[in-house]
Amino acid sequence: MTSFLAALLLSSALLVVLVRSRRLEVEGFPSASRRAFALALLTFTLGVACIAPLLEFSETDPNQEIPDLPFAALFLGHGLLSAFLLLWWLLVGRPPVRDFLHLRLDGLADGLRLGAAAGAAGWAVTMTTMAIVGTVAVAFEPGIVPADGEIPPTVRTIVELTWYQRLLLVLSAGVVEEAFFRSFLQTRCGLPLSTLLFTTSHMSYGLPLMLVGVFAVSLVFGLVFRTRRDVIPCMVAHAVFDAIQLFLILPAVVAGS
Repeated sequence: MTSFLAALLLSSALLVVLVRSRRLEVEGFPSASRRAFALALLTFTLGVACIAPLLEFSETDPNQEIPDLPFAALFLGHGLLSAFLLLWWLLVGRPPVRDFLHLRLDGLADGLRLGAAAGAAGWAVTMTTMAIVGTVAVAFEPGIVPADGEIPPTVRTIVELTWYQRLLLVLSAGVVEEAFFRSFLQTRCGLPLSTLLFTTSHMSYGLPLMLVGVFAVSLVFGLVFRTRRDVIPCMVAHAVFDAIQLFLILPAVVAGS
């Protein structure tokens, strides 16, 4: 409860700074009360999804066994982000969904091809970045990178899911996370902060080197979005990246451990 309240306080402070410095672009609302309620929802969502994992990071043990949870529990975070987007859309007056989420349906085939290429490129950039940072980190602190064979239980749990459960996770993450972090956050507070918040939202893994990879791939997705102002390539890229990880790389790593 203490960490939850601290997360909400930090999220509130962040929103106050962004609003007062005009670094958060908020569209017009039909009334001041709707605007206030929408900002309160944003404070809560950022606190739970992005700030709380950051506060708990130092206490997270990547080798700690995780309790058995129903499969649906894996989608709680995505459910929170989806509910937030729906409520904000309603409060702001139900603008066209294509405009609200930055969906460009013209040139859809080009967007899909770009997304597939960006997903593969993002994976290559991420692995290269992690390899470089890991090599440098080991030179200064040998124990910072887990030894071979130390696979976090979180990773093993995901790999042990059925193929269709992993596919659902891939699709959910690609659509919901990109809609929130790219369509919503990046358009309102810019690429650097949205990338940073995307990274902190994944800190529950408890692995510093993995967070380097999360930051790198988020930056790739953000640059694609800034270039096209279209979230569809980002959704495809995210799904391709996660599919490579969940269907190829992680199963091979776990099998060889």
